[in-house]
Amino acid sequence: MSTLITSLVAFGFGFIGSIPLTGPIAVMVLSLCVQKRFGAAIRVGLGAALAEALYAAVAFWGFTTLLADRPAILPISHALSVLVLTLLGVYFIRWKPVDEVTPDESRSVMGFLIGFSISALNPTLLATWSAAVAALYARQLFDFSGVLALPFGVAAGAGVACWELLLVWLLRRYESHLPRSALTRAVQVMGLLLIAGAVLAGRDFIREL
Repeated sequence: MSTLITSLVAFGFGFIGSIPLTGPIAVMVLSLCVQKRFGAAIRVGLGAALAEALYAAVAFWGFTTLLADRPAILPISHALSVLVLTLLGVYFIRWKPVDEVTPDESRSVMGFLIGFSISALNPTLLATWSAAVAALYARQLFDFSGVLALPFGVAAGAGVACWELLLVWLLRRYESHLPRSALTRAVQVMGLLLIAGAVLAGRDFIREL
């Protein structure tokens, strides 16, 4: 059961975390779709998903093997959750789609390697997934174990890949007629949900002081 819950939560983190169209991979995917290079866009997205899967697995394993046994980690993880969820929530509430997309060299057949390289060379992903793991530990949804690092990473990568595939499919189907205002509103609503999660984490942190 822990493996299933871990995988579902990781998939959700990967999928939802990939929605904002402000990162380099999202910009590359959008630019390729605008150029009608949908195959290259898919390869870029899948390459990035593999890199994120590795980062997520490393973050989960490192947290469970090095940090989870410390008795002070639970209140610290709650405090970290408040900070991260608040910052992300405010960011997403204010989020707006990119107005212009610039074509780039990822249109080549090497799109997969380019997507993988860009994400692999982005050290902020490790910090992001470490914060996500800390937030999960704070909620105590399941028993943490290092053996869950692999399914966590695989599911996280699958979530990222599914969003990239869905994004390309939507852009290919609707092209320039995709309602950007609706997408903006959906991301802003998710920002409000993150703020609500920060409030819950803050309540738990206060209880443990």
